[in-house]
Amino acid sequence: MEPIRVLLVEDSETDAIVITAHLRSSGLFKISHVPSLYAACESLQHNHTDVVILDLNLPDSAGLATYESLHLRFPAAPVVILSGQEDQQLAVAAVAKGAQDYVPKESADKPLLVRSLRYAIERQARLLAERRNLLIESDLEVARRIQQRMLPVEPPQIPGYDIAAVCRPTAACGGDFFDFIQRADGTWDVLVADVSSHGFGPALIMVGTRRILRTCSAFHDDLGKILTIASEAVAEDTFGEHFVTVFYARVQPRERVFTYSAAGHPVWVVTARGDVISLDCDGFPLGLVPETQYCNIDSRQLHPGDILFMPTDGSYEAINSAGEIFGQQQVLDLVVQSREQPAAVIRDRLLAAVTTFCEPEVPQDDVTLVLIKVCE
Repeated sequence: MEPIRVLLVEDSETDAIVITAHLRSSGLFKISHVPSLYAACESLQHNHTDVVILDLNLPDSAGLATYESLHLRFPAAPVVILSGQEDQQLAVAAVAKGAQDYVPKESADKPLLVRSLRYAIERQARLLAERRNLLIESDLEVARRIQQRMLPVEPPQIPGYDIAAVCRPTAACGGDFFDFIQRADGTWDVLVADVSSHGFGPALIMVGTRRILRTCSAFHDDLGKILTIASEAVAEDTFGEHFVTVFYARVQPRERVFTYSAAGHPVWVVTARGDVISLDCDGFPLGLVPETQYCNIDSRQLHPGDILFMPTDGSYEAINSAGEIFGQQQVLDLVVQSREQPAAVIRDRLLAAVTTFCEPEVPQDDVTLVLIKVCE
């Protein structure tokens, strides 16, 4: 086991000899001794130190300013104050400002000092970990807000259609997304996508994939071409470690017709009569096989009461505490049973059913639901 490296900052040569001898007798420590604050800062600057024993009254600094100066320059260093009887109030004040402990000089040759040093290292490590976690949580919250702003705030208001959507990431950031893109010719591009796995890494891929698809939408009439370009970009960015399933549709609102291209993302049409039509969505996910060439699928006609239902697998692959899977059939049955309701009601019922199914846990994957219902 590596010895604990201690920096002893003590101007009394006699006290330094006593403390060093005591610590070395335990076999746990490797001690370096300096007599001043300046020398302590120089040592911490150039040498690795696990813990500092600090006398507050030194030739070049006295009182609380001694600790404050050291802590300001080296905030990560755990410090144990070595206190003379007259310095105990200062020692307590230093602990209040962040020092890990204080030990009276008369106890410096007792087990108290050894315990204090070991606990100081553990407490400081725990404190630094908590601070790092707070910073990470803060960064993730910023990333979450940025990612949420990339999703449509509300579905578009397209005459003759009732549209509802939701994206519920299981972590601060998610890999699911959906989008509605209005084109100059009056058509609408509607897409839903799911990056493999979830969390911050897939969220980065989601951002890049969304931007590629949005950019290509303005320049390409061929949906298959759009997915082909996106697949090459995903493969280049992820080196095959991640992939993205996508359903990409182009809707002609007046004609109630849509064409689509798909990259391994199942989608259904639920008719006004309650029939469930599974669309042909075979094909490799984006980035999985870079050479894949995607193509347009034939146009499909929608009729009043029909629902174009575009979920991600986080809804139907949700698992409860008993290890049971919610399942595609249960999701589709809910849509069929609620098909006469507004799209937002169907969305909310689905989300509530999946959430309840997983309780007391939460869904382990991102859940995204997009419903486009044709009005009378």
